[in-house]
Amino acid sequence: MLIEETPSGGQNEINGYTPGQIEINSRAYTEAVVLKDTGIEKPTQAEPAALSAQDFIEAVSEGVPPEVILVGTGEKQVFLHPKIAAALAAKGIGLECMSTAAACRTFMILQSEGRRVWAWLWP
Repeated sequence: MLIEETPSGGQNEINGYTPGQIEINSRAYTEAVVLKDTGIEKPTQAEPAALSAQDFIEAVSEGVPPEVILVGTGEKQVFLHPKIAAALAAKGIGLECMSTAAACRTFMILQSEGRRVWAWLWP
């Protein structure tokens, strides 16, 4: 089997995750981050449970919106209020909540498929 490395093409690349730290583009982050196609930002809320539909609506109002937003809630999965997913679904955007390790893996898979994916990640 031939295995080839596919360059990221300027996209954010998650290199690794351990509880308390996410490595993105070979730089370690110990605080929550938002990965968008335009770069890396700091989230508006200190914890995932504090997120509201407005946090996401404001973020997607700038530029081309993603197909799906992943929320990595740390070591354990925390579900966001269903109204948040409904508000995003009305705009044609999917929302998935999972542990940060799962969100990192899913982000890289979807991105490698050429999908427009954003991630809110809490270490």
